Amino acid sequence: MSSTSQIHKALSKELEALSFEVKDEKFYEYLDKLGSLPHAEKEAKFKDFLDKTEQIYNNTSNISSFHVDDNYTPYQIDEYRKKAIANRSFSFAMQHNLEHIISERLANFFNVNSKLIGSGVDGKQLQQVTCANINIANRFFCKKIADKLCSSCHVISYCSKECQKMHWKFHKINCKSDIASKDWKPDYINEMRTPAFYSNQPFVSFNPLIREYLWGNIPAIDIVNLASNELADGKSCSDYKDPINLLFAASGDLNDVITSVNGLPLDFNQPVNICINDYAERVVIRNFIILYLLAELGKDAIDLVIHIWYSSALTDKQSLKCIEILSKILQDKLDSKVKKGYTFEFGKLKVRTHFNSETWMCLAEMLSNDIDLQTAVDMRNDIMLNPAREDYRHRYMQRLTPGERICFDNFRHHGILLPYGVMNAHHNTPNRFIIDRMFGWTMADSSDPLSGWDIFNIAQVKCGTAKEDIYGKLFFYLREQFEKFVDRLQKLTINFDLYDEDALELGEKLKGRKFDRIHVTNLSDELYVGIKPTLTKFQPLLNANNPHATLITLFMNWLPSIPESDKIRIMESIIMKKASKYKKNCNPSFFEVSNMASMVTNKASTEATTLYDHTQAFDSYMKKMGANKTAEKVGLRRREVHKIVPKRLGACMKQGEQHNVLSLEDERDRHLLFDVGSHTFLERYAEWEIVA
Repeated sequence: MSSTSQIHKALSKELEALSFEVKDEKFYEYLDKLGSLPHAEKEAKFKDFLDKTEQIYNNTSNISSFHVDDNYTPYQIDEYRKKAIANRSFSFAMQHNLEHIISERLANFFNVNSKLIGSGVDGKQLQQVTCANINIANRFFCKKIADKLCSSCHVISYCSKECQKMHWKFHKINCKSDIASKDWKPDYINEMRTPAFYSNQPFVSFNPLIREYLWGNIPAIDIVNLASNELADGKSCSDYKDPINLLFAASGDLNDVITSVNGLPLDFNQPVNICINDYAERVVIRNFIILYLLAELGKDAIDLVIHIWYSSALTDKQSLKCIEILSKILQDKLDSKVKKGYTFEFGKLKVRTHFNSETWMCLAEMLSNDIDLQTAVDMRNDIMLNPAREDYRHRYMQRLTPGERICFDNFRHHGILLPYGVMNAHHNTPNRFIIDRMFGWTMADSSDPLSGWDIFNIAQVKCGTAKEDIYGKLFFYLREQFEKFVDRLQKLTINFDLYDEDALELGEKLKGRKFDRIHVTNLSDELYVGIKPTLTKFQPLLNANNPHATLITLFMNWLPSIPESDKIRIMESIIMKKASKYKKNCNPSFFEVSNMASMVTNKASTEATTLYDHTQAFDSYMKKMGANKTAEKVGLRRREVHKIVPKRLGACMKQGEQHNVLSLEDERDRHLLFDVGSHTFLERYAEWEIVA
């Protein structure tokens, strides 16, 4: 008997032995062996495998278990195993050019009800915080709304005292943990050693294999602001007769796009044409996925896109819904080596793509990603919980309240963006749109979902979240933003064009198009493109017929020459106030005294930066970079009075009140901005208009 015949016979026996009583690994091992066959034989055997799995699906109702990492907790249910094997089968098909047979053979298992792709255990959208009384082993989940906060940790909620008592044996582990104590100290203090950020140890932040910026690191802005521009002086939407054309030339994620669209009145009756560009394939395709799912599924997709954007794992239904929808649009996109435009229509909404085949291939690789949960968890932990960065994490945690520390630590370990205490064990499918099977977790350990949104707006969210559960508040804040966004996608006339170009080459692709707003983020930083090329390249794209047309630049890495004497003078009073608030220790160690002084000084330095008007220093920097001369040469000028965005983060920009310093009297606001937030307050915006 030939070796090929022996392989076929062995595979036939293994296929016959497959059942729902064997471990999932047996199914996966069979597929691995199948992958070594010649293509024609592989295709035939794969069809046999699909027949077998379909037979198993239709004839089993036994409860079976599977193991996932303790961080995510075992979740025992037949349906998961069915979909997990279907998921792996799809990945196999994508890897071996067999996707043409997968959809029709597994249609029953990829056809997930879009009403059941929410964050709740029942698959519904999560609208309120639910009771934290969860017992995975007994398959018990209290689904009632939680309104009674734990009086100890102040971050977890229950529907009743009875549920709180039932759950105490689980909750006490976190509630009584070290980080929940008001007296918690970083390890470098307890161990009386020099922290890594003061030593000569090598700096560890990015995954050394890949660098991605999938989450915004500057609070989102509305780049349109019609009320202060086209609709100023009491004008209404009916008075405005022209389309609005927006260009996000180096978009990063969609936070600015969503905020700008949400700022449009619902009765705005002119077309809104939005170009979104970024050169990073993963960023571009994620933006496309989020827009497409919201356009296709409407508000049913809100929880799903939040988790695609920010969570390390999805539910099995969410993952399979993505496969069901996204695999259908790939079939003719990978064959062409020539860049083509594709238009996807959803009523009045149009989404047009102008991608290279490499960008579509990025989507194909995401969909074929068959990484298992434990490996995905390990990959994420290698970055987000890297021991070399523990001192940096502890330095940040020391600024937080005990409740905030618990929630920060919880998100660091689990990576699921949900209110604290809400069931997350069913989020057990790795997020293929963040985690790469070759490169692992694709972002820096400093990446944080909070950085891309206004911390004050987040803190005001209710929905049953605890005051200190800032990540839970972010989840519901994002739900609010997406609801507004979907309303506008469905009611306004919006056209999206998505590009994957180098920003400086974008002008060639957009010849003949003019824009009322152009946002280039921090391309203007010297570390990237610089201000001269930015002004030169993007001035021709501004709409000269609109007196409100604006080019918006952001500077994050300029180094203002603030006179040290001025900074010290401002810091002195802040330091005295800060120092008096720290609990007195009758016998503090040298390391505690040193750390207290360092922490107080660092916080005072940050606050001093916000209280210092560095406008003059910024003007000197702009002059040094040749910005003014370049602007004059190309027919632009920098606005003295901004009409769209404040000159610096958090500053006031009401007409006649454009402050260059921040004034925060409320202690809670100061804490949110300086302790919870992660910005330097050296960030500066500049608005450029066409010289008439």
